[in-house]
This record gives sequence, C-alpha cells and structure tokens, in this order.
Amino acid sequence: MKDSIYPQMKIIESSKYILRPITLEDATSMFEYYSQEKVVKYLPIKVHKSISETKRFIRKNFIDSYKKGNVNHWAIIDKHNKKLIGNIGLNDVSEKDTEAYMGICVNPLYWGNDIATDLTKYLLEYGFKFLKLEKLIATTYEDNKKSTKSLKNLGFKYVTTYDKKIVTKNKVRYVKCHRYELSRKEYVLSRYL
Repeated sequence: MKDSIYPQMKIIESSKYILRPITLEDATSMFEYYSQEKVVKYLPIKVHKSISETKRFIRKNFIDSYKKGNVNHWAIIDKHNKKLIGNIGLNDVSEKDTEAYMGICVNPLYWGNDIATDLTKYLLEYGFKFLKLEKLIATTYEDNKKSTKSLKNLGFKYVTTYDKKIVTKNKVRYVKCHRYELSRKEYVLSRYL
C-alpha cells in the first residue's frame, strides 16, 4: 500500500488494478455506469442524467467525506488502460466502530471478470489490518448469484435474509437481501489454513 494525497488514505495496488481516491476527473467514467438502470436499480440513488450530476455526487459522497477524514472509498483503475472502471469502499466506519459494510460498484462492461473477488481481498486486509475492524459485513441481493458465490469463496458466512427498503424517485420498494459477515478471527484463521 502506498500513501495518497489524503494522509490517512492508502493507495492499494493489485496486479491488475489500482485503488486510489476518487476525484472530479473521474466523473465521465463514473457517469458511464451510474447512468445505467441495471447498475443503480438496487442502490439508494437514481440514474444519473448528466456528468454534472455525477460531479455533484462525487463531491458530496467522496470528496467532502475525504476532507472529514472518512477515507475508505476508492476508484478502481484498470492498470492496462488507466481507466476508472468502478468504485469500492467501506461504509459506516468511524474510529469507535468495530465493523463496517463493504460496497462495490463496477461498470457493466467489466462484469464477469472477478473484479469484486480480487479486490475484496485487499479490502479485507485494509479493514482488518489497517483499520483494526472486528467484523466486515456485506449484503447482496437475492438475485445476485455471482456476488453470493464470491462472498462464500472469500470466507463470509450467511447470517440472514431480510427485505431492504429502496427509495428512489419518490417510489418505495422492497428487495430481498442476504447478509454475510466475516470476523477478524475467521479471516486470520482462513489465512493460515
């Protein structure tokens, strides 16, 4: 892990990807996927209609958060073409917390390439080793079989199924979600087996 322009934030590098802070210069690439209904259908946001809307989203959800010291969200950069292909992060983390929720959003052009599985390994290491979290939580939607398989392969344990309330465009709907958890102890044990 390398240092970034935000002192508390680490730049994470894998063989194929770089995880670095999200910037306004990422708006065009981020708009490519946040402008698609199939990407945002389970997110608590609406489809982005313009690049300027994506810039506002980046300022509010990432840059303002970085300035407050919440530096747990990264742009996913493909090393081969240097393009932003998604974003990944830990949500609801504070110094007092012992757990966090993981999240990842990838441009559909890159779906099916095991990006989530590859990068979640680095997020686990960051959460457990750098942030000293005791538990990481992931939720996936009932119809997202690839995500479920990926979480199980990474050692996450199924906890429960629940109805998640999604509010967009003044509409309320409920979606079946599965909750998975991985404790620090399980993570450490799995690395030495």
